Amino acid sequence: MNNQHSGSGLHELAPLFAVDALEPAERAAFEEHLAGCARCRSEVADFADVSAHLAAATEQEPPAELRSSVLASIHGTRQAQVTRIRPAAPTRAPLHRRRRRVLLAAAASALLLPAAGLAGWALGVQSEQRQQQAQQQQDREDRLLAAPDLAVQNLEVDGQPTTLLLSEQEDAALFLAGNLPDPGADREYQLWLLEDGTPIPDVHFGGGDVRVWLNGEVSRAGTVALTIEPSGGSTTPTFPLVAAAEI
Repeated sequence: MNNQHSGSGLHELAPLFAVDALEPAERAAFEEHLAGCARCRSEVADFADVSAHLAAATEQEPPAELRSSVLASIHGTRQAQVTRIRPAAPTRAPLHRRRRRVLLAAAASALLLPAAGLAGWALGVQSEQRQQQAQQQQDREDRLLAAPDLAVQNLEVDGQPTTLLLSEQEDAALFLAGNLPDPGADREYQLWLLEDGTPIPDVHFGGGDVRVWLNGEVSRAGTVALTIEPSGGSTTPTFPLVAAAEI
C-alpha cells in the first residue's frame, strides 16, 4: 500500500466507494481499510442512503398541473435552432478529474436530498390544505342547509335559473347558478346587500357555473341584488338590476 492509500487519504475514498467509482486497486485497499474503520463504514452507509433516496425521489410522478404548465411554456416559447455537432471519440478522463466529478456529484446529492424531501413535503401540505378547505366548505354548506330559517329564493338571470340560499340565523347566503350567461367583455356580475336601502358591495364573479358565498352581514340586510359591473367590481351599483331577492 503506497502513501496515497494510507492514513487520511483512505477516508477521502468513502463517497467514491459508495458509488462504485474506485479503481480495482483502490477498491481492494479501501475494503481492507474499511474492515477496521468505523468512521468510513458510517460515511459509506450515509452516502449509499443519499443515493438511494435521491433515486427514489426522481422516480416520483410529477403533478399533472406541473406537466401542463411546462408543456404550455414550451409551446408558447419559440424554440431555438438546434445545431448538431458530431461527437468526438470518447476519452477517459484522468483519475483525479473523475474522482473530483464523483465527489461533486456525491456532495450535490447530499444537498438535493433534503430539497427533494422538502418539495414532497410541500406538495403533501398543499394537498392536505385543499382537503381541509373542501371539508370546511362542505361543513359550511351543511350548516346552512340545516338552518331552521333557511330560505330558498329562485331568481332568473337572462333566462337562466339561479338560486339564492339564505339564513339570518347562520348569517350566511350562498348564490348558485349553472351556465350563467357571460356578462360581457371586461364585465362581471356583482352581488349587493341592501341595508336600510344602502347598497353594500359584495362578491363579484364571471359567468358559467357559479357557487359563491356572500361576504357581508346577511342578517342586517333586507335585500340581495345582482348587477353587472366593470371587471374588479364597483363601489356603487350600475343600474338596472339584473335580479333582486328580499330577505
